[in-house]
Amino acid sequence: MGGIEGSATLKRIVFVTVGTTCFDALVKAVDTLEVKEGLSRRGYTHLVIQMGQGTYVPAKSLKKGEDGSLAVDYFTFSSSIADHLRSASLVISHAGKLI
Repeated sequence: MGGIEGSATLKRIVFVTVGTTCFDALVKAVDTLEVKEGLSRRGYTHLVIQMGQGTYVPAKSLKKGEDGSLAVDYFTFSSSIADHLRSASLVISHAGKLI
């Protein structure tokens, strides 16, 4: 009986992390309406961005919109991102350096 009711409150988090670097291009990419709508269509409810030393500030929305938009939050650094990694349904990260 809880199937439909339980799924309405399910929190599905996308966690984006750039570590200690500056990777504004990644933060800007996930901050677009197109990406947010795509994630929302796939059932994600929250987007959390760890932006490191970046200067680009993403749009913030603290609650899931009635229009199906994602709740978006961001931060620069944390003493530990382990909790964010554990709670995420999807992790998008910066890994390495382009040559």
